[in-house]
Amino acid sequence: MREKRMSRADKIEGSSKSLNKTIREIKKFLRDNAKRPVGVKLRAFLNERIADLAEHWYKRGVRRGHIQSYREWKTTEKVSRKLYYEDAKDFYDGWEREVRITSRVKK
Repeated sequence: MREKRMSRADKIEGSSKSLNKTIREIKKFLRDNAKRPVGVKLRAFLNERIADLAEHWYKRGVRRGHIQSYREWKTTEKVSRKLYYEDAKDFYDGWEREVRITSRVKK
């Protein structure tokens, strides 16, 4: 029995469904309820969301580092209670962004 070959249109539709599903999952994780702009290619939009995701985890990592530093400070008294960082980071294959992070540890 011969398999039916997928047409180009079927392949494109399948790819679009896959990209849309991935975008929806990333937006759900980031709690981003904004509508996708009209006329933006799926792949480009997905790349932006991946960069958003990378930035989110980067900021969480900085916060975690500050918490660990604060714990050390409590025992040695040699780390600031406020950390500030601003720089350009390449989060995703050429998607460089300006990042500003301020972390304050509450008493």
